Amino acid sequence: MSDTKISPKNQNLLWAISGGRCEYAGCNKILHTDILTNKKRNSAYIAHIVGDKPTGPRGDEERSKLLANDINNLMLLCDTHHRMIDDEIIYTETCLLEMKRQHEERIRRITDIAPNMSSEIILYGANIGINNAPLSYQSACEALLHDYYPASDSAIELRLKNVPFTDDTDTYWKMEEANLCEQFKLQIKPRLMQGNTDHYSVFALAPQPLLVKLGVLLNDLNNVKVYQKHREPSTWKWQTTSPDIEYILREPADKTKVPVLVFSLSATVTYDRIQKALGGNASIWEITISGTPHNDVLKTEVLLSDFRCIVRNTFDKIKSHHGCTELHIFPAMPVSASVELGRVWMPKVDMPMVIYDANKAKNDFYKTITIR
Repeated sequence: MSDTKISPKNQNLLWAISGGRCEYAGCNKILHTDILTNKKRNSAYIAHIVGDKPTGPRGDEERSKLLANDINNLMLLCDTHHRMIDDEIIYTETCLLEMKRQHEERIRRITDIAPNMSSEIILYGANIGINNAPLSYQSACEALLHDYYPASDSAIELRLKNVPFTDDTDTYWKMEEANLCEQFKLQIKPRLMQGNTDHYSVFALAPQPLLVKLGVLLNDLNNVKVYQKHREPSTWKWQTTSPDIEYILREPADKTKVPVLVFSLSATVTYDRIQKALGGNASIWEITISGTPHNDVLKTEVLLSDFRCIVRNTFDKIKSHHGCTELHIFPAMPVSASVELGRVWMPKVDMPMVIYDANKAKNDFYKTITIR
């Protein structure tokens, strides 16, 4: 038990720099509100890193007295972790100082975000095969930080839950597309009708044709940031660096046949798979990358912006040769690129898109959604 009376100034300062939350790594519990009753109450303990007496945890004959009321030696903790850190073998001075530093730096970074930088979180998921889309409001919030803060305590969720169908059935595509359009109409359209200029952060995991459809719906929103789920490291945060990658547009020698646009970004799509779905009467255009396509190809926002540019230019080129006939899309690309493909497409000027999905149960690519 501490013998030192912490000065009111340092108590207030500690509450401020900790954000009123437990500073133990991974806890972050709010200490000014009861989580069950939601009533205001002080459940915090102020703990010493170097004990305020030599016989206390991490105590020292000289430093204990000097650091007893030093803000740099104090941590705000919940009851559980206040008791736990008495084990000075596990919780060394270095260990606790690092917890304090990381927590207080995070609080500072978050509160540095300008008041006008709020963003509404949109979550959209649909089953991919038999697998659910693992989306969470918390992981989305973590990806936002440094640039934006969540505008609401919950996300705008567009998904259809407990779907009994898998993506190898026509019913699945009809249900999912209809639900996506309806949820967008119910949850987002009213905001647009009211002249809302909110910023939106989009987190989506679904079969690629549905992601393209989501992008088409998002066309009416100006302030949109689309995020990418990375595998290494496992995060939704955009990375600051990536290997040098260039997008490459391959044009067909014969531009008189049915127009096809292939995206070989996350995997290579061989042309025999296109011919298997459409026959030999296809003029195949392809957007790929320098190097080998792979799942983690899109690491930075700059690469996503470059992708938008090449898609826009490609749409214009294909239309100049083929007119306004249907464009058949065969995608193998990251989720963010799929959404941006839909956002780049302009309904009044671009060709209708017939989007295919690769599915083993259907023996490779088959037609799913048409966007007109």
